[in-house]
Amino acid sequence: MVLIISSFLSKKECQFWKDYCVYANNNDTLEVGLKTAGEHKKVNRNYYTIRTPFKFMDEVKKIAEKNWKQKLNFQQNSYGHIMHYRKIGQGLEWHAEPKISTVSVSINLSNEDEYKGAEFEIKGHKLDLKQGDAIFYDSSLLHRVTPLLHGHKKSLVMWLK
Repeated sequence: MVLIISSFLSKKECQFWKDYCVYANNNDTLEVGLKTAGEHKKVNRNYYTIRTPFKFMDEVKKIAEKNWKQKLNFQQNSYGHIMHYRKIGQGLEWHAEPKISTVSVSINLSNEDEYKGAEFEIKGHKLDLKQGDAIFYDSSLLHRVTPLLHGHKKSLVMWLK
């Protein structure tokens, strides 16, 4: 299942989360690793963990539970992660997260004039995510972020299980 909600966050809310990265520490631990083809690799992007719940996250949980028809919770010790692609070529290979999540949520924080490339893709789905749009999807679906070609791209990702 894939569910897109346009303008889930306002431009002002997106700016708040983009600015959050200025004050947060880059999370350079194994939780930013990606296991593909049995091999553990470091993910090529900056990664900031949100360890405190925010009000809009209640709505994220409510939407996920309603559409997936089950009780879900955020990961223990983290409510979300800001992914920051800032160097040419940064991206994310095809992968899925069924072991850590049932429902994954990604919110595009950047305006389309701030970057080129770094497009979120789900295999078999045509997506055009604008700033503030949220995509809810089964964590077992293969997805990736294409390599960044220019500028900076930030997205907020949440995993519910």
